Amino acid sequence: MEITLSKTLPSYPSFVEGIRRAPDRGYTLTPAQTATALKNALRYIPKELHETLAPEFMEELRTRGRIYGYRYRPQGDLKAKPIDEYKGNCIEGKAFQVMIDNNLCFDIALYPYELVTYGETGQVCQNWMQYRLIKQYLEVLTREQTLVIESGHPLGLFKSKPEAPRVIITNALMVGLYDNQKDWHTAMQMGVANYGQMTAGGWMYIGPQGIVHGTFNTLLNAGRLKLGIPQDGDLRGRLFVSSGLGGMSGAQPKAAEMAGAAAIIAEVDASRIETRHTQGWVGHVTDSLEEAFSLARQAMDECRPVSVAYHGNVVDLLEYAVQKQLHIDLLSDQTSCHATYEGGYCPAGLTFEQRTHMLHENPSKFRCLVDASLERHFKAIK
Repeated sequence: MEITLSKTLPSYPSFVEGIRRAPDRGYTLTPAQTATALKNALRYIPKELHETLAPEFMEELRTRGRIYGYRYRPQGDLKAKPIDEYKGNCIEGKAFQVMIDNNLCFDIALYPYELVTYGETGQVCQNWMQYRLIKQYLEVLTREQTLVIESGHPLGLFKSKPEAPRVIITNALMVGLYDNQKDWHTAMQMGVANYGQMTAGGWMYIGPQGIVHGTFNTLLNAGRLKLGIPQDGDLRGRLFVSSGLGGMSGAQPKAAEMAGAAAIIAEVDASRIETRHTQGWVGHVTDSLEEAFSLARQAMDECRPVSVAYHGNVVDLLEYAVQKQLHIDLLSDQTSCHATYEGGYCPAGLTFEQRTHMLHENPSKFRCLVDASLERHFKAIK
C-alpha cells in the first residue's frame, strides 16, 4: 500500500491575524544545498504539481529559512476533537491524531503556522506535507503495524504486533562529525532534521502542568541546599527571580508560589504574559521594576507567597537589582538559549517586536546585540 498526497492542489490558506508567527530562521544554503532542500520538500508532492510549488517553496526558504509548505496546512484552528471524530483502524491511531492536533492548536502552540509547539524551535514535524501524510498513515494504522517517523518524515508502516509500539519517533539525530550548530542549522534548512524538543516532536505536549511539580521540587531543594531551609520548611520570606513565561518556563511562578516564595519572572513577549496570567500561572503583571520588587517585598515581609510577571528584559531587571542593592535569594533563567541567535534570547534594549524584525532584516547585527546582552547578563549575575 502506497500513501501519497492528492494530485489536486490545495487552496492557499489564510492566516488568522494575531496568531504568533515564527521569525525568519535565516537562509544560508549554497545553490547545491538549496536544490536538495527543494527536492526534499517536493518528494512528498505528486510530480504534476512540482512546477507550481517549487517557486512557492523557494520563496518560503528564502524569506523564512525553512520550507513549511503552508499551502498544505488545513484551514483554521487545529483544535483537538473528541477521539471518535477521527478516522482510524485502532484506538492508538486515533489517539495520536488527537495529540498532534492538540500540539498545534492556536491556544497551545507557540507558532502554530510553523508547527512549533514550544521552546522557540520545538516542532511537531518539519512541514505540512509531513503532517498530512502522518495523519493519513495513522488513519490506516492497525494494531499489527508500527509507523516509523524520522525527524517528521514518515518512513512507512512496518509489520509489528499488538504489544509493540504503534509509533516509533526519532528527532534531531546527527552524525557525530556534523554535530555542531552550523551543520545543524544547515540540516534544518535542507529538511532533513527536526528539533522536536521533548514533547513537540513526541506529540505529547501538556504545557506548564507537565513540569510544575519538577520546578517546585527543584526550587524547594535549592532552598534546602543553598539557603539552609529545613526539611519541613519552605521558601516563605525568600525572593526567587527568573525569566521566561513560555511553555515550560511558564510553570515557574506557580511553582514558586507552591514553595512559598515571592517570585518575579521577566518576560519580553506580552502575549506569553497574557496567556499565563489568564490561565492562573502568575498572579500579578507589571512593566515597572519598582512595582515588581515592591509587590515581592510586601509579600516577603508578610511571609506569604506571590508571583509577579515583569514585562521587560531580565537583564534590565538584574541590573536594577544590582543598582538598588536588592537581595535575590534564588536566581534562575529559562530563556530559550538553545536557540540563542534564532530568537530564543531577546537582547536587552530591543522590544520583542524589534527582535523579530531585526532577525529578518539584519541577523548579523542581532547576533552582535545578543552577545553584548549576554555579557551584561553574566556580569549582573556575578
